[in-house]
Amino acid sequence: MLSEYVAAGFDPAAFWGLTPRLYLVQMRGAGERLKREHEGRAWLAWHSAALDRAKKLPALRRFVTGRAARPQRQSRETLQAMCDALAAAWGAKKG
Repeated sequence: MLSEYVAAGFDPAAFWGLTPRLYLVQMRGAGERLKREHEGRAWLAWHSAALDRAKKLPALRRFVTGRAARPQRQSRETLQAMCDALAAAWGAKKG
């Protein structure tokens, strides 16, 4: 357990003062951090390849912030249809 704790980047001296629950919380947190880092690298690789194939690059501000054109307002009928679909999916009864 100590070797995994140190491999996760934690101080070996802190290991001996941990409760099993704190150990588990820290190791799960380290796992989530590694997952986020991996997903970030995958996002970067995908976008690098996609931008390399693009004929015209998007504006940097739009690309970096992820902001697109303003979404159009949805009609009451559309919103009601979506709510009805959710209610049906969740098993709600109309009444």
